[in-house]
Amino acid sequence: MAKTIDKPKEEQVIPEQTEKQKQLAQDIQDMFRGAYQAKDQMDLMNIWARCDDYMHNIQNEPETEEDPGSVTNIIKPIIDSEISDIVDKPFSVDALGREPSDHMFSDDVQHALNFVLDKNKFKVKLTHSEHDRLELGTTVVKVYTDHEALNGRGLPTFEIVSPANFFPDPKWTASHLLQECEFIIHAVPRPLSWIRRMFPKWGKYVKRQVSWPYDPTLDLDTTRTDEVSPVTSQKALLIECYMRDENGDIFCVHVANNIVLEDSRDDGIVGEKLQRRNQFPFEVIICFPRRGTGWGMGDVEYLFPTQDLINDMDDQIIMTARLMGNPQMAIGLSAAGKGFDARKWTNKPGLRIPFRDVTAFKPIVPVNVSSDIPNRREKAFEEANIISGRPDVNRGNTPGSGVTAASAIIALQQAGQKTVVHKTEMLKQGWTTILELLYDEMVTNWNEAMWVRINGDKPDFKFIDPTKLSEVPIMIPNLEATADNGMDTVKQLLDDSGAVMTRNAEFDLRLSLGNGLPTDKAFIYQTLLDLAKLNVEGKAVISWQELRNYLRDQVGIPLQADSQLQNPANPMAMQPGMPPPQGMPMGAPQPTPAPAMMPPQLNLMQGGAPR
Repeated sequence: MAKTIDKPKEEQVIPEQTEKQKQLAQDIQDMFRGAYQAKDQMDLMNIWARCDDYMHNIQNEPETEEDPGSVTNIIKPIIDSEISDIVDKPFSVDALGREPSDHMFSDDVQHALNFVLDKNKFKVKLTHSEHDRLELGTTVVKVYTDHEALNGRGLPTFEIVSPANFFPDPKWTASHLLQECEFIIHAVPRPLSWIRRMFPKWGKYVKRQVSWPYDPTLDLDTTRTDEVSPVTSQKALLIECYMRDENGDIFCVHVANNIVLEDSRDDGIVGEKLQRRNQFPFEVIICFPRRGTGWGMGDVEYLFPTQDLINDMDDQIIMTARLMGNPQMAIGLSAAGKGFDARKWTNKPGLRIPFRDVTAFKPIVPVNVSSDIPNRREKAFEEANIISGRPDVNRGNTPGSGVTAASAIIALQQAGQKTVVHKTEMLKQGWTTILELLYDEMVTNWNEAMWVRINGDKPDFKFIDPTKLSEVPIMIPNLEATADNGMDTVKQLLDDSGAVMTRNAEFDLRLSLGNGLPTDKAFIYQTLLDLAKLNVEGKAVISWQELRNYLRDQVGIPLQADSQLQNPANPMAMQPGMPPPQGMPMGAPQPTPAPAMMPPQLNLMQGGAPR
């Protein structure tokens, strides 16, 4: 493989770039170095590496042979539980027009953005993003248009950027002030084939690199298989720098090997902006803020002391248990016989130990573990729940003695989910900006009508023309409208020639992530049982037919049809022409049947629930 990429020396002569390009490449390298040093001074790389280690059980390494090196990972179940609460919900996009003329296109924008999220594998990328946010404290989302997607039509795309590869302006003081940065750099190793395909003019002169000035993957040196030797390394560090010019417009420069591969000001269309609202194509969402910087702090970093304490407590318990199973021995000097070696006296069964005096040794009884240690260990688990905001009931454990009703369980869960609810709200706020960036890419790059699929209970298709979003009529109040003449209260604004004046449609976009109630079948079933006991104004809140329909359709219990219960077959029913039973006169009125009761199939134990 290396022979196909390495070219003869006479073909590797790099054409001379202009002095302006050389200076630009040097300036970008200087900005990259300054942003890297700012992160290094905060020790972010080491903190993130430690967070990743704690998440994956790489912690409490044994210092000696006698050190148990206990690991009771409390961090991973907490993080996984929080992510499942945030991600495992139905999602949709809400678009609210900012002016009356925008409202008629709200449905089209909602369907288009839902289509974009679906094609981007939203749930998969959101899970990755939340792992970065909750573990490392910061997640970075980049928005761009993949011009090769959808058979060359292009697709507004969002990508989860590793915080290790993200280098913003060091003067960045808060996550919501990202757009006030002077520059933002996304530096990531790219395959040489990718660089040559994306930058055909200068990419062929980029050489592979064996090492980087930082570790972009947060991996250990032993796992970086692509950089083991120059023969196997086929990547180079690509620096993608977004800056503002003297007019405040965003432009982008790509640099590798100190070569300017592309400058959007040279290759773009004159008078056209890189981003229509002059926004950096990035959004940062944090877990908890760090004062004075835009980088966040995750749950894992807060749980470091508690995790270390639990591991230390487990070490003490295990060491005491080892001493009880294999106690220490006090051996008298008179016990040493010929061939006796105390170092060979182990707990191995079947040993033959020569003794001169078989009474000259005594086992040293170890001290029992203090009751404070297991008590403090259990207290540490409670502290972890308090720090993370994840009580046992939220992770599916027993909520407490006697708590079985759905209303009581949901009350406990809601009380313990305040931290997760807050994190979800911060996620929605960040995704408002991401949806706005995706909408910008859609309006800028989608210039032809297309069909989009509408998912849901009844899938459908809708024909959308994105070009109309740039030609929305401007509406103004109609001062001539009154309650008597029936005229519209708004009208289109016309220019001097009588043509309708237009504008770009603008929307307030919002990501909806389901509701706050659980959606599992056991909870809904328990809720139905509770509601079936209630009557409002003499009417049942839940009828027995609705409860049977849920058991039949959602749970899958093969119940017979309701009509068979309402009109059961009576083998004793009289056939036409048969005389009445003895003792009952002809024409006597039949007894009035009792009101229909709940079928016996539904007389279930209140403690049970389908799984």
